[in-house]
Amino acid sequence: MHSLLGRKFILIFFFMTIQICLNGEEIYWEKVKVENQVSVYRAKIDGQIAFRGVREMWGNPESLVSIIEDPSGWKNWIENFKSGKLIEEINPEYKVFYQAINSPFPVSDRDVVFESRIIRDSPDKIRLEMKSVLHPKAPKTIGTRINIIFTHYIIKRINPDKISVTFETLSQVGGTLPDFLVNWASEKYPITILEGLRRELMNKV
Repeated sequence: MHSLLGRKFILIFFFMTIQICLNGEEIYWEKVKVENQVSVYRAKIDGQIAFRGVREMWGNPESLVSIIEDPSGWKNWIENFKSGKLIEEINPEYKVFYQAINSPFPVSDRDVVFESRIIRDSPDKIRLEMKSVLHPKAPKTIGTRINIIFTHYIIKRINPDKISVTFETLSQVGGTLPDFLVNWASEKYPITILEGLRRELMNKV
């Protein structure tokens, strides 16, 4: 039962810098394991566990950004995806999205409203920074609303055909899920996200 719930909940944490700071403190990332060519790390922040995944894949930074910010394609690479949409495009670099995720009975479905900001540090490096926000046009929650404290993507070009992708996230999933299950699912989440993005990016090549 725990395994089933854990598998389901690796998807409720939807959404970089090599080092980031929260409340002025540098985050220390501890390496946990390598699975499916994804190096997984974790860090303790204000009593909560954040996770990071790092993986190389074929493609270019702009193509990956387009995949991440395209709600019509989320169903192709996010397990248990229920629905999602763009709520507002403030400008091409700053958008607000909604996403809902199916959860196994008897746990309520999850959803989230989050902003996404694109930061182009150089022609070979793009960052996406995401966090939960309030928005007047956001749908009512379908069950329990996730609070994304931060999600970061760092996308770096290694050569003309290959990129390195770093994914970092810390979320509060809400409800009454036990901490061990939330942390187990969070540890799997970077693997699921990066493998899904790799497959989708290959389909676009």
